[in-house]
Amino acid sequence: MIRRTLVTATMIGAASLQLSAQTASVNVGDASIHYELSGTGKTVVLIHGWAQDLTIWDDQVMALSPRYRVLRYDRRSYGSSTGHADPTADPDDLRILLDSLKIPSAIVLGLSAGARTALSFAVAFPERVSGLVLYGSGPPVGFQPMAAEPRSNPRFDIAKNYGLDSLRKWVEGTGFHWEPPNNPGYRRRVDRMWSRYDGRDLLDRRPPSGRIQTAGMDDLAKIRVPTLIVVGDHERPLLRLVADTLTRRIPNARQVVIADAGHGIHFAQPDRFNTALLEFLDSVARASQSSRAPK
Repeated sequence: MIRRTLVTATMIGAASLQLSAQTASVNVGDASIHYELSGTGKTVVLIHGWAQDLTIWDDQVMALSPRYRVLRYDRRSYGSSTGHADPTADPDDLRILLDSLKIPSAIVLGLSAGARTALSFAVAFPERVSGLVLYGSGPPVGFQPMAAEPRSNPRFDIAKNYGLDSLRKWVEGTGFHWEPPNNPGYRRRVDRMWSRYDGRDLLDRRPPSGRIQTAGMDDLAKIRVPTLIVVGDHERPLLRLVADTLTRRIPNARQVVIADAGHGIHFAQPDRFNTALLEFLDSVARASQSSRAPK
């Protein structure tokens, strides 16, 4: 009875924090970045991947906000943010967002394409990062072995010529997202994700600005903060290899493999994902407190 009461109180507290979340937008020059800030404590930034927006992190905000201040936002051209997709501008967008909120540093988590943003941000602005989580990360620049880049990304052609429904069928047909059996929650979350995606990044394509250099293999050794590499046991072989490489090349990095999950771990196994994430966040917080303690 006592345990059930504690769990209920925690859930009510988390729901209360979500209801009191601060939602606004920040002008970054050529785009407006929509964000949500909730909870109290050390700041954790959540960066979504391709075809997503900040709502993919609902389960994580519920789990983290009782102990941490959670900042999630829509990358440019996704969700309620404006502007044109530009991976070289994404890290600077985050810098401006943190500046506007007077957040000097944060633990930064990026998923897939968001992991590219997180990694590039950590390299370009190391003083702004106290911890790093790379989840489902794609290959850094210069990663080997890599197949030759296709002249035209199929996603652009399919979205333009056949529409977003065909794009979704193509993506799911490639096996990129492994769907765990007997897991209706996964399908509900994926369906909601696709229903919110409007394809602006593909249908109104612009060349990158080159504002911030995309992090490459030679930059990995420069990262000095505690780093967690998260990968599903059913992730594609290439991305498993990338995860292993990141773990070896980044000093003070460790890897956690989540069972019964592919590229969408936080959709397939939210409890396991949240447990691993909280263990890492707590370890970073303890290390930070220890370093500030008087000798």
